Amino acid sequence: MAGGRATRFNTKVEKALLEVGQRTLLERALDSLKVEEVSEVFVAASPFTPCTTAKAKELGIGIIATPGAGYHEDIAQLLTSYDSFLTLNIDVPFVRKTHVVRFLRAFDGRSLAAVLPISATNGKTNRKSLARDEAGGRFVWVGLNIVTAEPETITLEYDDPLLAININDESDLARANEIAVEMGL
Repeated sequence: MAGGRATRFNTKVEKALLEVGQRTLLERALDSLKVEEVSEVFVAASPFTPCTTAKAKELGIGIIATPGAGYHEDIAQLLTSYDSFLTLNIDVPFVRKTHVVRFLRAFDGRSLAAVLPISATNGKTNRKSLARDEAGGRFVWVGLNIVTAEPETITLEYDDPLLAININDESDLARANEIAVEMGL
């Protein structure tokens, strides 16, 4: 999912082309999806992300055009063409292959969302990524999902605090780069 406007950034660079650890967010997402269980990768881009579209084509990634109306609206539009699909939001730089493989193996035909308990986040999280489960526990949406037409979504819990890193503004980008350097990611 790489079709947003990145309105919280004071830069003309599209979010997917921002760099964390000297690799673009697009390249990071692509690397994490290079697992045996994933047969094809596409970038869901919009009219607001022409440079991302060009970079994806350069990398040999297919493009799915979305209107860029918003995350949920674009997902709904994709459901008109696909029965189910895996999504990885472009702004979560530390999703790795092991996360993706575990996630795909947990899929049982119902919509699935990766989550991280708030207790595992080790610091700042974006308020828009926070939610509560039925028991009142707080968690963070990771940005890794399998979407189906089934309205009920089950969750798969992770414990890796790096999954709480979500690039929404310059301070998030700076923090992610610090982590990438410190941890060699």
